[in-house]
Amino acid sequence: MTSWNRLDGVPRPVAALLLALLAALMLFGGADRHAPRAVDTHSPLIAREEGMIGDHALYLKILRRMEAGQPYYPAVAEAHRPYGYPLRPFVAVRLPTLETMLSRIGLPAGTILASLLGLATLFLWRRRLKDEPGLPDYARFAVLPMAVNLGQVMSGQWVLIHEVIAGVLIAIALALYRPRRPWAAMAVIAAALAIRETVLPVAMLFGLFALADRDWKAAGAWIAVGIAVAAGLALHAAAVADVVRPGDIGGAGWLGMNGWNNYIAFIHNSSILRFGAPPWVVAILTPLALLGWLAWRSRLGTLGLAVQLVYAAAFMLFARPDNDYWGMLVVPTLFVGLVLAPAALAALVRALAPPRHMTSHA
Repeated sequence: MTSWNRLDGVPRPVAALLLALLAALMLFGGADRHAPRAVDTHSPLIAREEGMIGDHALYLKILRRMEAGQPYYPAVAEAHRPYGYPLRPFVAVRLPTLETMLSRIGLPAGTILASLLGLATLFLWRRRLKDEPGLPDYARFAVLPMAVNLGQVMSGQWVLIHEVIAGVLIAIALALYRPRRPWAAMAVIAAALAIRETVLPVAMLFGLFALADRDWKAAGAWIAVGIAVAAGLALHAAAVADVVRPGDIGGAGWLGMNGWNNYIAFIHNSSILRFGAPPWVVAILTPLALLGWLAWRSRLGTLGLAVQLVYAAAFMLFARPDNDYWGMLVVPTLFVGLVLAPAALAALVRALAPPRHMTSHA
């Protein structure tokens, strides 16, 4: 039976290269003393609402306006302007799906629903890791780091952040992914796209895997999802344009080119590790988690690794430092790889060991 660990038996040069890359990423990530993004709580441009500050307060202000009967887009415009939030380009304004839902059911009910989604994520992942062929029994403990990071969905503050809910839905979709039965994962990704269009890379990866399998029906369905997203964004852009005034500010752009340390900072600032763990801990754990994903020889392992690497590249190339909340798209699943990392490291060390020569005795 083929080992679940694709690093078992790799050639010595490959093992040496991977270990050198791992060490370099750890050292480089730890060299920059990034810290959780500080918020100047005394600034008059910091939104405040019901004990919340910053983005949390902004989205709560929008929610309260909607609960009072104001439509979404006018509520967004009136909430953004006093605090210097951009209204241009249109992607600076969140899609209305999450706020509309919360305005109908209320923030307490939304928090309960998000908590149930988090619990469902843990259940689905534990079952998937238990049933995945070839994985060792200890792999099911990968839900522990996931549970720690999913705890924030149980807070009313974080339910207001679109990336938190979208990240939970991405995790659910990966747990549900079956190449021959793609429809459940597709439905969940479609829901995530309705909340945050930055989930589109995940949908594209699912579609590419369907094309690689020559599953034309699933590939066609993913193309239809993409067309629906494009149509929804066009409507969103038109609605934003209707409330924008000539004096409204624009965003700073998304070509940060801030590199590996920006990615490490995003993981630090979006995960439970921001509460007390120094940055060098994140600089060590993150490459190890990616190594664990690399070692997992399965379709899900390959897809999960691809999701992590695509977003890592996006955070390094396009994101500004203040976009660190994007990390919440991947944090729920990233540290699954940590449980598989020790076996991956052991395989690489074994590959470096000099070959044993058989001796014959007369």
